[in-house]
Amino acid sequence: MDAGRDVPNARTRLRTRADNALRGLTGGVRDRASGALRDPVVLAVLAIAAAALFARLFWLGYRTAHWDEARVAYWILRYEETGAFAYRSIIHGPFVHHATRPLFALFGPSDFVARLPVAVVGGLFPVSALLYRKHLRGHETVLLAFLFAFNSVLLYYSQFLRSDVLVAAFMMTALGFLVRTYDTRNPRYLHPAALFLGFGIASKENALIYLLVWIGATALVIDTGLFRPRSSRSGLDLLRERARAVRRYASAVKAGGTKRKRVGVVAFHLFGAGAVVGLVWLYTFAPRGGAAEYYPVSASAIGSITFGDTIADPTRLPALIENTWNYWYSEYPTWSDKALASGEDSSLSERYLEFAPQYVQVLREYALPTLLFAAIGFLGERYGRERSRNLILFGTYAGVASVIGYPLGLDIFGPWNAAHPIVVLALPAAAGLGVLYRWGRNALSSGDTVTTALAALVLLVVLGHVVATAAGAAYVHDTDSEANGLIQYAQPAGDMRYDLQQLDRIAAENDGTDVLLFESYFVGNGESGYYHPACMGTSNWFDGLPLSWYLYAADANVTCVQNSPDLGAVSGDPPPIIVTRERSVSVLSQQLDGIGGYEYTVYELRAYGTETVILFDPAAIDK
Repeated sequence: MDAGRDVPNARTRLRTRADNALRGLTGGVRDRASGALRDPVVLAVLAIAAAALFARLFWLGYRTAHWDEARVAYWILRYEETGAFAYRSIIHGPFVHHATRPLFALFGPSDFVARLPVAVVGGLFPVSALLYRKHLRGHETVLLAFLFAFNSVLLYYSQFLRSDVLVAAFMMTALGFLVRTYDTRNPRYLHPAALFLGFGIASKENALIYLLVWIGATALVIDTGLFRPRSSRSGLDLLRERARAVRRYASAVKAGGTKRKRVGVVAFHLFGAGAVVGLVWLYTFAPRGGAAEYYPVSASAIGSITFGDTIADPTRLPALIENTWNYWYSEYPTWSDKALASGEDSSLSERYLEFAPQYVQVLREYALPTLLFAAIGFLGERYGRERSRNLILFGTYAGVASVIGYPLGLDIFGPWNAAHPIVVLALPAAAGLGVLYRWGRNALSSGDTVTTALAALVLLVVLGHVVATAAGAAYVHDTDSEANGLIQYAQPAGDMRYDLQQLDRIAAENDGTDVLLFESYFVGNGESGYYHPACMGTSNWFDGLPLSWYLYAADANVTCVQNSPDLGAVSGDPPPIIVTRERSVSVLSQQLDGIGGYEYTVYELRAYGTETVILFDPAAIDK
């Protein structure tokens, strides 16, 4: 009887202990969250992130899609419709495909939805500044978040379906968690570091450049420590001390006890972090569905086993990993070969001399405060302090290497590449802006009103310049390539949004042919098996971007006519929409009856030199 009563009592005590532990855990989390929300630095960073997110969502779907955006959006929509996917380095990492596919399924295809994942990641990126807080003063942490939020390049390309902001945000967040691991000696931070590292690798191939730059910057920081050791007589003495410490620790581990347990815990977390990277890599890069049927890839290259096959039969996992690895290894590094293979008539050095001045010009025009204050922060840190902060030196070394090295890897010039040195140089730039802030604060505390006013004015001008330049690039001159140096040539000029909305509506309501494409610029000799509208042909489909994307997204019924003699085949009433080059409008008017009253607008499908006309039947618009 007594033993029988002891069993439920034991269970009751166990439940009580579990409840107390759970209450303690949730209470601790609640207390930490409450304390963080009372922290002015945390509140300031969260406010900056909220403003950054709003700035990116505002006007997000207004600008006409860039050539690159259109082709990536097309393949995401194909993935959503067919369930088939294959990674191809020509359109960069697959993260954005997996993130956007369910959004297309829920809300339908549009520029706003296509850009939404990049905008959200870019808007939340400033929160990562808190990961570096132990190495930065409170105001420097806030300034770092501000630079992440409102730099012109980061804002403009956060409203752009391209993966440069994704890889920059993910890799810098991964670095922040690695720094946090070092600061706390808590290996649990390795898991989020691995997660964001996996996201970065899955975003774009130049994630590997981040790793190489980090290794080089770490080597320089170590060299700095050996050249000017803090607590040893020389660098050699410091190395000997470290070697002796390692031997003592190894002996303690060998002897057992808490240190051996600690090594076991760290090894467990390292293994877990590696597993996280591997799982993210496999999930994002493994092929789906009948990829070879819908993608221009070789079936033998990607293998016959898909991610879905492995879900249905887990015993096929080793074969999926092997096939995915072989294909990834043959495809992923080819991104770095583009600069070498981009031109038969120019050498790598010639292209570097061509791209480097443009690259520096973008940084000078759209990241000048970051560059100037990064230099101030580095000089003050290296020569103005008794104990230099390694994070500031690291950021400077990595940023300078990126500025010098990135033009080497370009096959075409794109201002988006400037995002990568900017996010790293923001670390020393925050320290440099902090010098200005402390100058004014110290003057205020000493009653020096003139110096206080001067420091406040300079700081206001600098931060105001950042915001004003960003607003001009993202909103005021977002399609004007003459006024906006962030616009790459393949961005359509002008505002096509009204005509594109009419295209969507007419395609949904009209019976029969919705759009007539006329002219050899848009129409090829053969049909494409992978690109739709198929009658455009492959090369002409690319020439027609972004209109090719809009026609497919609207599910428009398209008829293609390459030459004027073939216009006779267009029988009955002309379709409600006709697309051609401006030079061909007169030919259409002469040979196609009934379009004399059509309304049309001339657009540039690129920044210049691609005058294209969209003609609308007024009756279709009125209807």
